[in-house]
Amino acid sequence: MDIKIATEHYNPLLKRKEIFVTISHQSTGTPDRFGLRKQLAARYNSKLEATYITKMKTKTGTNETICKAHVYDSPEWASRVEPKFIKNRNLPAEERKVSAKAKKPVEKVEKAPPKAPKPVEVKKPAEGKK
Repeated sequence: MDIKIATEHYNPLLKRKEIFVTISHQSTGTPDRFGLRKQLAARYNSKLEATYITKMKTKTGTNETICKAHVYDSPEWASRVEPKFIKNRNLPAEERKVSAKAKKPVEKVEKAPPKAPKPVEVKKPAEGKK
């Protein structure tokens, strides 16, 4: 698996590096996010908790994957900015299954039946005065 950095940009507002990576993986399938996350954290000398893969796209029939990654200055800042579903996607497969089982099913709340509309009173036209 060969990793090439396509573009790298520092976002000072969110305190992170936004990186586009091209991965060529000859004779193997698309790499998993967690393994790629480990390699990018090692390459950028950052903590694993501060590195997230946000997007991976492999075109059909090719051996190249284009990824978008965020490398934050600190894990605290990463936990405040990254959404939960991205954090969940970047977990190892075993932990992802455990967190999915830990979710409690949503209890259904019964709604009260709708109230019947009030009958409309029909007024008779007033009879003429004599």
